[in-house]
Amino acid sequence: MILKLLGPEVDIGSTANNVASSNLVRVINTGAAAVLNIQYANGVAYANTTVSNAEYVVVEKSATDKLVGTGMKATPVAYRY
Repeated sequence: MILKLLGPEVDIGSTANNVASSNLVRVINTGAAAVLNIQYANGVAYANTTVSNAEYVVVEKSATDKLVGTGMKATPVAYRY
């Protein structure tokens, strides 16, 4: 998979972040295993998953949805074919 980077990497930590209003986000866990939460714009969580240390996932979300994950960094991306 080739990813096109659309912006800078940001810490998502414990403060909800919409990661540049991106629909596709690469998230890497730089700490101990932790839970990545996805929230609606109003702050209500609707999904979560555990991300192991040094693991990354690519999350598809609505532009206004926010991510929260202690020890995690996120980068807005797009697929490149």
